[in-house]
Amino acid sequence: MHRTINFSRHLAQCVVVVAIILMSCSSAFAQSWPVTPKIAAPNWMLMDATTGQILASSNADSRISPASLSKMMTAYLTFTALRERKIRLDQSVASPTEAEVPQGSRMFLLPGKNVSVSELMQGLITLGAHDAAIALAKAVAGSETAFVESMNKTAQRLGMTSTSFANSTGVPHPENISTVADIMKLANYLIQEFPEHLREFSRREFTYNGIRQVNRNRLLWLDNSVDGLMTGRSESEGFALAVTAHRPQPLGTRDRMQRRLIAVIAGAPTEEARAQEGLKLLNFGFQQFDILRLFKADEGSEMIPVFKGTAGAARLHFPRDVLVAVPRGKAEGIRTQIERPSALLAPVSLGQSVGRLRIWWGHTEIHQVPISAAESIKSAGLLGRAIDAMRLWWRALSSSGQQPA
Repeated sequence: MHRTINFSRHLAQCVVVVAIILMSCSSAFAQSWPVTPKIAAPNWMLMDATTGQILASSNADSRISPASLSKMMTAYLTFTALRERKIRLDQSVASPTEAEVPQGSRMFLLPGKNVSVSELMQGLITLGAHDAAIALAKAVAGSETAFVESMNKTAQRLGMTSTSFANSTGVPHPENISTVADIMKLANYLIQEFPEHLREFSRREFTYNGIRQVNRNRLLWLDNSVDGLMTGRSESEGFALAVTAHRPQPLGTRDRMQRRLIAVIAGAPTEEARAQEGLKLLNFGFQQFDILRLFKADEGSEMIPVFKGTAGAARLHFPRDVLVAVPRGKAEGIRTQIERPSALLAPVSLGQSVGRLRIWWGHTEIHQVPISAAESIKSAGLLGRAIDAMRLWWRALSSSGQQPA
């Protein structure tokens, strides 16, 4: 029942808004957004990672101590170093000295003994081990101080604007601050950028130096769909959790997809409550929302004029299927709107964002999806740019209702 996008050829000079009503809002559409169950923690957020939508949150921008959730950034930078071949999984790394390791979780590295990056990753991810975090920080950046600088630079690059790190372990420090919203961004980037490492977060136990220890993420035992991420604890703020799960869900009448959710909780009173509330949020998201495919990738692609380029037009498209989460059984509340410029100036890069699809459920905007260029167009030569400059000048005069003297 969804209509293919038709990018109008009669566009306004600056911004074109094409409204598409997919299904008329019925008179019975009076339902509100699903009400989240009561969560026994002050700060939390639930994201549908399949679409990128935030489904529910509470105090997500309030300052928290990230505690061992900081190690998610340590893992992110370790994965990045592996991808860039700065380190190798089989590389031997020196263990930190006893004085370098703060009190708390450990994999019990022996000072002066080398250990592989692979084993350190398991100690970091499965156990949240401080000694593993410090060893990896020194292996990646040469020193923990340099590694912390990379942590903070990366946080800013990822849009974690309310976060700062003081160490690789997350042990208490005045400069170790974050928010649930920022931790959610980090968790989502970990999953999206490093899916090949996600399985490392689902290990229930790890044995090193003859010592067997278990993962503190209890949901790995309670729900088979859970496959990560990490836990944390602050003496002053309680227990924290970043958890993700994937479950199959129908998509239309024939397709099925693996839908993924992420929940982040901070300030739970006990370890048991942390697990229970995390599962409560995941179940709420999976049970109260449907996934709809509004458009397939490349569906409804259209041309947009390009000035000062080697070609006069560029093709626009959705690079991926346009998916949206909506309250279960309430697809009739969906409407969409396209916003994009009436023309582009060369050069145009493949994948360049040139507009957006805005999606409403009732009167609430619930999602935005970028529209991008499906091809590259180089700048024209001097003569071509000059001709198009005159065309743009004439176009501007025409749109203003003036005529040249």
